[in-house]
Amino acid sequence: MDRGFNLSINTGPYPVDFTKVRAYKDANQKRIDGLAQLMIDDDTFDASLILKSLFPTVNADIFLSHSSKDTNEAIQIALELQEKCGLNVFVDSCIWGSIYDLLKAVDNKYCRSEDQTNYDYDYDYRNRTTAHMHMILTTALQRMIDQTDTIIFMNTDHSISLKHSVNEEKKTLSPWIHMELNFSTLVRRRPRYKMLIKSERAMDGVISNEQFNVAHDAPTGHLTSIAESDFRTWMLQASTLRGSKAIDLLYSKF
Repeated sequence: MDRGFNLSINTGPYPVDFTKVRAYKDANQKRIDGLAQLMIDDDTFDASLILKSLFPTVNADIFLSHSSKDTNEAIQIALELQEKCGLNVFVDSCIWGSIYDLLKAVDNKYCRSEDQTNYDYDYDYRNRTTAHMHMILTTALQRMIDQTDTIIFMNTDHSISLKHSVNEEKKTLSPWIHMELNFSTLVRRRPRYKMLIKSERAMDGVISNEQFNVAHDAPTGHLTSIAESDFRTWMLQASTLRGSKAIDLLYSKF
C-alpha cells in the first residue's frame, strides 16, 4: 500500500444501479460445493485451501473499506471506477458472504448440540469455529490491503458512530472497519511504481435478539481527507486517463 484516503460521503441519496450491483455480487460470490475439498484429513481443515478457494488473488488498484450497510453504494462506486477510470477495486464485503456461508456449513456439521431434541449449536465448539474463520478472513483482508496501491475508507454515518466519537477520536461499531483502519496505519508503505514493477456477511451485520455493540477506535488521521464533490471531480477528470495514470492524478490533487 502506498496511500489512503478518507472519503466523506452521504450514501443516502447516492444513485445505485441495482441491476448492475446484483450482477456484481453474483459474479464475486464464491461458493463451496463441499467441505471435503478444504480438508487435509477427516477432521482437519486447511486454512490455505480456504483462502485460495474463497479469496482468489486479484490485482486491485484500490481497497474500498466500508460499512456493511453501505455495500450497494460501495459496489456502485467500484463499478464507476472500473468503467470510467479503468481501475480495479476490491470491495471487502464481497468476501464476507463467502466466509459466513462456509462457517454455517462447518457449524452444521461439527457444532450441533448432542441433544437431538433441538437444533442448537454447542457454545464452545461454535466459538472455536468462529474464531478460526474470522482469523482467516482477517488474513485475507490484510493481505489485500498490503497488495493494493490505495485504500479508500467510506466515511459515512454507518461506518463512523457520531454518537460515540469525541473530538478527534473517531469510533466505529464495526470490528472489521476497526481492523482495516488500524492495519492501514501499520502496513508497509511501498511507492506505487515499485509495487507495479514488482508485480480478497460482515460481523457488524449479524442480527441477534439483543443488540450488542462495542465502540472501537477508527483512526483516520493518516488518511488524506477528500470530499464527495472532489472525489467525483477527480473521477470525471480521470476518465480520460484510466488505469495507473488515474491514480497518479488522485495523488497529485490531494
